Amino acid sequence: MEFRDGIYDQVLTEAAFAALADKVSDQSRSVAELTTDDSAARLADALATQLVRILDDLDGKGADKIRRQLDLVNSILVATRQRLGRTGHDIDAFHDPLQVLQAIHRTGSAPAYPDTGLANPWLFTAGRGSPSLLAELRRELSACEQVDILVSFITYSGVRKLIDVLQSATAFGANQKPRTRIRILTTTYTGATEIRALDELATLPGSEIRISLDGRRTRLHAKAWIFQRATGFGSAYVGSANLSGAALLGGLEWTVKFTERGQSDLFERAKAHFETLWEDNEFQVYDRNNESHRQALGEALRREAGGDLVVRQTFFDLEPKAYQQDMLDSLQAERDHGRRRSLVVAATGTGKTVVAAFDYRSLCFIDGGRPRLLFVAHREEILRQSMRTYREVLRDNTFGSLLAGGYEPESYDHLFATIDSVDARGLLDRFPESHWHTVVVDECHRLAADRFDRFVTRIRPRYLLGLTATPERSDGRSILGYFENRPDGAPAVELRLWHALDQQLLCPFEYFACDDETDFSQVPWAQPGELAAMDALVTGNDVRARLVINEWRRLADNTSKGRALVFCVSVAHAEFMATCFNQAGIAAMCVVGATPPDERRRAPERLAAGDVQALVTCDLFNEGVDIPAVDTLLLLRPTQSPVLFQQQLGRGLRLSKGKESCLVLDFVGRHRQDFRFDRLLSTITGLPRGQLANAVENGFGSLPPGCHIQLQRQAKDQVLKSLRQLEHHNWRRLQAELSAYIALRGRTDIRLAVFLREQAIDVEDLYRPQGRSSGWANLKRDTGLPVEDSGEEGDYFGRRFSGLLHIDDPLRLAIMHKLGEPEAQYIPINPEETSLLQMLAYQVDGQSGRVGSAEGFARRLRASPAQRVELGELAEVLEARTTLQIRRVPGLMDTPLCLHGSYGVREILTAVGWLTAERRVPFQAGVLSLPDRKTELLFVTLDKREGYHERIAYHDYAISSELFHWQSQNNARPDTTAGRRYLESPSNGWTFQLFVRLNRNSPYRACGPVTRERAEGEKPMTLYWKLSVPLPTRMFQEFSILRG
Repeated sequence: MEFRDGIYDQVLTEAAFAALADKVSDQSRSVAELTTDDSAARLADALATQLVRILDDLDGKGADKIRRQLDLVNSILVATRQRLGRTGHDIDAFHDPLQVLQAIHRTGSAPAYPDTGLANPWLFTAGRGSPSLLAELRRELSACEQVDILVSFITYSGVRKLIDVLQSATAFGANQKPRTRIRILTTTYTGATEIRALDELATLPGSEIRISLDGRRTRLHAKAWIFQRATGFGSAYVGSANLSGAALLGGLEWTVKFTERGQSDLFERAKAHFETLWEDNEFQVYDRNNESHRQALGEALRREAGGDLVVRQTFFDLEPKAYQQDMLDSLQAERDHGRRRSLVVAATGTGKTVVAAFDYRSLCFIDGGRPRLLFVAHREEILRQSMRTYREVLRDNTFGSLLAGGYEPESYDHLFATIDSVDARGLLDRFPESHWHTVVVDECHRLAADRFDRFVTRIRPRYLLGLTATPERSDGRSILGYFENRPDGAPAVELRLWHALDQQLLCPFEYFACDDETDFSQVPWAQPGELAAMDALVTGNDVRARLVINEWRRLADNTSKGRALVFCVSVAHAEFMATCFNQAGIAAMCVVGATPPDERRRAPERLAAGDVQALVTCDLFNEGVDIPAVDTLLLLRPTQSPVLFQQQLGRGLRLSKGKESCLVLDFVGRHRQDFRFDRLLSTITGLPRGQLANAVENGFGSLPPGCHIQLQRQAKDQVLKSLRQLEHHNWRRLQAELSAYIALRGRTDIRLAVFLREQAIDVEDLYRPQGRSSGWANLKRDTGLPVEDSGEEGDYFGRRFSGLLHIDDPLRLAIMHKLGEPEAQYIPINPEETSLLQMLAYQVDGQSGRVGSAEGFARRLRASPAQRVELGELAEVLEARTTLQIRRVPGLMDTPLCLHGSYGVREILTAVGWLTAERRVPFQAGVLSLPDRKTELLFVTLDKREGYHERIAYHDYAISSELFHWQSQNNARPDTTAGRRYLESPSNGWTFQLFVRLNRNSPYRACGPVTRERAEGEKPMTLYWKLSVPLPTRMFQEFSILRG
């Protein structure tokens, strides 16, 4: 047996292991243990490989050989049944003679049978020896209960080749129902879809078409046909062929077929993705008889064919998209907390004005009528676009009046005004400060400082809403202080960079961390002298300048066609780099504060026209460098500020015609090992720090579509060292940061929330479940601050408080506050408080052997005064990052569980009374039946293992905010007690509560009661649960199988 160098995925046999041990040293091979998640399937596959070879090698020919093969296989099955005894009762030997069932047709003739069968995969290549894709699709269509079609575009030339078999499949029977249901998802991508083709398909009984009209951000480029059959022998075709004549009949199209029986995991994955897309409101129902639908579709097709990037509002755009609904939910949550002066931060082009319009529509529903509105912007054209958006969202073509230039409004109740007109007409002098119910300030970072200050500080509406792409004004000052921000200092709503990229609202980036020998290790980051120290290292540094030019030329397609922004440390550095670029033949222009105004205004035009290839600046907030056509960013100014880093990136991520991506070259330099690379990488990936080291080492596999991150060797090594130091030496770093903070502030009475916020430290950095070094009180003690020593119990609480970081509901936080009051002797005053305290006790005391009462836990905590105070301070931190309101779980109203709250399983079991002060038993099952309540709790873990794998299960996931796909335990079937409980509900009186977590390390989220919508299959059963309360948008996105 020969082993060549390379990668394998082979289950080792005894012979293979012996040969490996003989020929390859331990240091030269990598092996991994199989887990129980994989072992059954992998062993079965490996066994099948051997068994096929054994069966092929048996003597005999024809029927005699088949009989020998059958005898051998049945003998194996019988021996297995005998060995397993009673547990092997469902092992079933094969019938002799060996036959394959292909159809049952009690009425009529046998249906057409696919040439490629319904068990094995196939690759269609339009080559010799391959059946026709079109002919095979026709056969599949002739015998299925449902077909789901997913294509980028549909033409009549494709439809007419299938229309006869589609008409036959959807013809009514005696029951007045079509035999086959057809669901079609498509788009207006490139304007290729033909309305005539959609109309033809729409006439078929039982057919439904949904279409995305937004070609700018359409995510659908897949081509798939999924045939579903009640027999359980479904099939799926996935490939490159759209529903067009050319694609179906020839060309170099490749299509892979896989089957429900043969490749069940792939088939379930395809079904899951289609089902979720079908419920996505990006795809709207198309009604051929609705003229507004036809008109909107026609406009979208013409727009996509012509390349116009402006997406106009249509009939289909009258509901917010998922990410906009998430922003609206966040906005409402802030108001539920009494914060009504809100700032929305999101990149240009993400639809902030649409969000404001839907927000106003919601306020109309809540308060009734049309509350007075004042919408302020800095340009008349923005006002016109905004007024049109409000009119379309409100479906009122008369809504709003314009106050700009020479326009005089008929009414001031719903006013769209420029800030100049507000000043010139003395609007705030003519009307009371509280005249308007809602005031919206668009692009408020652009408004002149004095006018913005005067307007926002005087106006007193019920609701103030600021819209901006950045919380920094063009003069570098922040506008956050004018609004009521979250307790952690963040704006009310912020669309994260990676989320906007996921939604394809921004241009994808290609980020390269370039090796750079410049030594920044002595730069005093975030301290006086930072810029001067960097300036001394980079200005006049010819070696670094040559490196920048060479790397740009190497990695760019063509620097002469580039549109680059270059961010420098100082004016001197910008002037130096502009000179270097020009000397190297790359036309560059330096744009800084001292640049004459006329040159500053012309700079963007010169870049867009190609007169210059680079604008070099040190002024991030310069309006002259906000140019959509920018396709290259050169980051020559190191920073460990996530805000500054994201703002630099944002300058290159604007969408623009013909722009596929933005090339980002970051010249990293050499830094101390405590340089916070984690903050920068988290900004552009959305990954928590714990996952960054693996991503840096093995590649970023979960980036938004079109994005790429690559770290050159030296930069990669440096970043990995930094990340691993943060993991392994975190406690010493925290001690150093606390010592420095104390020295800077000159005081020792420091609160946990203030320290974490001002030092930009995550609370997860401080609380670690392993080791003595964990917790706020222990950190203060180890740093030398006076802390009352509580011995081993204090260390224990410091570690175990790490199990409380998920707490997000006001009820548990209130208990933590009460326990944390320094002088209080807290005693629960009612059964609910006792239950909450018992939940806290069992969450802190994780071991099942620790049985005790809530009161006993409170006494233990009182004996550790430093940790008791710490618990209250931790509650303050957790309170600042939650927006959850007290809303009881329907069906569990007598428990202290809050709808959509985060809970450990012990907390849930304690809340429903299954764990008590006297009874505590281990629980590891996926369901818990509570006969006294006639309620079953469903505990769902979405990612049951880490990483990617061919057998990643798609059994449990949210199809939409109201529908959840769930698979029962493996032994459940319709005739079992559990199966009947599901199928006979709700008439049998049983109710079901859904709790979902992302992975084994995540808390469960209380999703509330669910009712059975439909069920299918057995051992296991698949159920589609309808949620009584829809999932919030953000939670649905977490539980969905789709990105973003």
